[in-house]
Amino acid sequence: MMALPTPQKAPFHTAVAQFQSGADSPRAFLERCLAAVDRFEPQVGAFVCMDVAAARSAADAASARWKSGTPLSRIDGMPVGIKDIIETAQFPTQMGSPLFDGWHSHRDAASVAALRQAGAIVLGKTNVPQLLLAAETENPIWGITHNPWRLDRSPGGSSGGEAAALAAGMTPLGVGTDIG
Repeated sequence: MMALPTPQKAPFHTAVAQFQSGADSPRAFLERCLAAVDRFEPQVGAFVCMDVAAARSAADAASARWKSGTPLSRIDGMPVGIKDIIETAQFPTQMGSPLFDGWHSHRDAASVAALRQAGAIVLGKTNVPQLLLAAETENPIWGITHNPWRLDRSPGGSSGGEAAALAAGMTPLGVGTDIG
């Protein structure tokens, strides 16, 4: 397995301050997150699906709101990953299992709806072990998620895809869960 460059953090609080000052924009921030996706995702396997065009459109709208001084919230324009057990209108929710391969409710869970209402950009769904049954179980649809700091290790746990996306700077925010 090839070595990756050291991940760069994409901290939320720094981005908010730069959006407020006009030194940065949600679109420019998203493009840096997407550059991290391009750099890390092929080896890390954090995401199971993404909609880059929709994310860019949402980032442009958020950039306009920040520029006019009317952001929806402090998370307006922040890219976010959603764990693939949480329903999203734009993506299937497959729970890492062939039993749910392609299953799509076409609705947002309450947490996702609240994030969208606040202006967060749902970048995509993140990898989970099959049916969340074991921390190290490989997802039979998408494979295992690797730790971006040590590719020979797993970030572990059912929110491992979220953890890997955050650790690699692919997103500054993520939605994970704990069912234990």
